[in-house]
Amino acid sequence: MRLNGLKTFFVRHLEGFRGGHGCAKGFTLVELLVVIAIIGTLIALLLPAVQAAREAARRSQCANNFKQVGVALHNYHSAHKCFPPGMYANPMPPNPSHFYYGWAAYILPFMEQQGLYDRIDFAATWSYFDNTKNCQNREVSNTKIEGFLCPSDPQGGEGIWVSPSLSPTPVSQCAMTNMCGVSDSIDWAQPGGTPKNFPDNDGVMGANENCSIRDISDGTSKTLMIGEVTGGKPGSFKGEFWAAWNICDTSEGINGPYTMPGGYTGEISTTGFSSFHVNGCHFTMADGSVQFLTDDIALVVLTQLTTRNGGEPVEVP
Repeated sequence: MRLNGLKTFFVRHLEGFRGGHGCAKGFTLVELLVVIAIIGTLIALLLPAVQAAREAARRSQCANNFKQVGVALHNYHSAHKCFPPGMYANPMPPNPSHFYYGWAAYILPFMEQQGLYDRIDFAATWSYFDNTKNCQNREVSNTKIEGFLCPSDPQGGEGIWVSPSLSPTPVSQCAMTNMCGVSDSIDWAQPGGTPKNFPDNDGVMGANENCSIRDISDGTSKTLMIGEVTGGKPGSFKGEFWAAWNICDTSEGINGPYTMPGGYTGEISTTGFSSFHVNGCHFTMADGSVQFLTDDIALVVLTQLTTRNGGEPVEVP
């Protein structure tokens, strides 16, 4: 009905622009303003729908990225009879500062990134960030991988500042990720800041040792494995990077107080699972499926979904 009315309006006015001898008359200022107002109203009505459609497409692409990572993790499990560790680290003397690559690096061959994987020197000190003796690890770690990113995140996969003691330059950055391994329901780190060793953590992605499907007695379809995360605002150089340290706990819920979507504006790096989708974020379950969990999920339920062998009879909301 509205479109028919607009059509009648324009036909009548166009007919009125012709004189008795077929000569065209010009628009009056009032008529021009009315037409502009109508066009503006139509744009205002259409813009939210266009934005919603674009976000739906971005959310679908993000879910697909999480699905592909789930497939890669299961292909890794088929080849090695276990999932990759959340991160390799060596906190014991005489090499207390040896920190190696995390889970995302080990699934590169299963994400059509075999060439990038072959360039990694896993024996290097601080291997994900080592650039000594012609080591290419720093360059590898600063390679942007679209499969680890969410297209709804305004940071767009920018380089992440590795250390506060270094200025944010290309040689002090690692490429961003929007995915973290789910390590623990309380705290992914042990005293001293190093990641909890498996099986001291209660999730799938612990450090230094591998979790296999047989270790997940709560059921692979009821256990979280990879979750969505965000960093700071564009140009902040803050966030998670795919090469290492990309593990997290669920103690702060989803879109919690220390995340940008949760309203955090502090100087310290953001923590917790979150996304720029509406009301929640994606998770890859241990069976490889993808679930979207809302940010109003009860913390006790999120905890039960985190633990791999807690014995809780929980279902995904």
